[in-house]
Amino acid sequence: MQKYVNDFFEKLDKLFNVFGGRNIALLALTIVITIGLMIFNDSWIMSTRSVGDDYANGQNALTNLKKYQANIYLSESAQRGYLLTKANGYIAPYESASKLARDSLREITANLEPLSAKYQLQKELNLVDKLTADTEAKFTEIEITLSFAKKGDFNQAEKLVKLNSGLVHMLEINNDIVSLESSIQSKLLEIKSSRDHYRMVIRASVIIGPLLLIFLVVLVIKALLDEISKKAEFQQVLSHENDKHVEKAVQQSNLLKSLALDYQSDVERERQKLARELHDELGSLLTAIKMDVSWVIKTLSASRPEITEKLKKTIGYLNQSISFKRQIVQDLHPSMISSFGFWPALNTLITEAAERGNLTLKLSLPDENIRINETISLVAYRVIQETLNNCNKYAKATEISLHIVCDDSNLKIEIQDNGVGIDLNALNNETHGLKGMRHRVLAIGGHFDVISEPSKGVLTLVILPLNVKPSSV
Repeated sequence: MQKYVNDFFEKLDKLFNVFGGRNIALLALTIVITIGLMIFNDSWIMSTRSVGDDYANGQNALTNLKKYQANIYLSESAQRGYLLTKANGYIAPYESASKLARDSLREITANLEPLSAKYQLQKELNLVDKLTADTEAKFTEIEITLSFAKKGDFNQAEKLVKLNSGLVHMLEINNDIVSLESSIQSKLLEIKSSRDHYRMVIRASVIIGPLLLIFLVVLVIKALLDEISKKAEFQQVLSHENDKHVEKAVQQSNLLKSLALDYQSDVERERQKLARELHDELGSLLTAIKMDVSWVIKTLSASRPEITEKLKKTIGYLNQSISFKRQIVQDLHPSMISSFGFWPALNTLITEAAERGNLTLKLSLPDENIRINETISLVAYRVIQETLNNCNKYAKATEISLHIVCDDSNLKIEIQDNGVGIDLNALNNETHGLKGMRHRVLAIGGHFDVISEPSKGVLTLVILPLNVKPSSV
């Protein structure tokens, strides 16, 4: 724990040395004020939003009250229309209006209940309860009247209407509506006043806060400019030292490229040595085994035909092994490069790959008289070999074009096929083949790039530097 505390104070001391204690203090103050303003504004914005929601609930309550009033009048009108005209067409409007009136009352309650504790709306809720009771009484009177009318007893229905109980209920309902509307509007004025207060505070904060931050930022910028002017001379010294380090880094980079070239040369020599030993030793052994097995087949062909059949299969396995050995030897070190040179070997490699994959080939190679460093030529050979193998295995291409250009400083290779392509974004981990090619090229300071999209083929671009020399170390 003591170590972490010491590290913290050490880093803090370095920070003060770089920026100055005054600048750090001003920055800290600016950050604190900014965070404070953010918290303050967020709190007041949430409060304003809450008050706005309360105001919207109050407005919705008034709107639902108007809907209720319209539907209660419509239900009574439907009742009287039915009694006067005896037309059944008034029944459906009554039922719809009565349902909507009850729904409006429930909506009013739902609008006012969230505001009850905050704004003391118990009086308003009591008025809603009274209005609900008066409404149910009114609907009860209407439904009894309609029940008599539906049975054809219109005289009894008219007697109930003339009792004026419905009028009394409507007067009570009207009084309830007026009282509730007036009370809700009074509460809305109170909520609106709170909302305006919150908005005014937020406006003041939005204006004053940025002005204060601008003032502090100006102070910080002024102090930083003073620090910059003091350190200008020191920066010049650092720039001079940096140039020296850059020059040294370039030298080290060239040395690393040369060492990488030496390493790849060593690898190729070892591969060549291993290929020669496989060809000489393993090839001789396999050939001797094949000859011995052939002798045994001839000797036992008449007396032991079942053993002969087994040995013939063994001969087949030996032939496969010899063929596999030849392929391994060729992959380890292409013998044609040593025998005929780089350009003829490369031409043969490309032509055979195109024939093997039944590809239409467009080939452009430089003059065969151009000489290239042995290791660079082997890197180019391996890259082209791996690219052609990938094309034959995965691309499903019918055409492939290969162009090689050589100038004084670079060997440029461009290989493109018309195959299925690949989704480079989906390759979280590159294949070993791509990794191997990329590492070979980048290690000696070259450039390697693959451009592809699904169903648009693959374009491989390689640039190999020709001016990399083997290390003298």
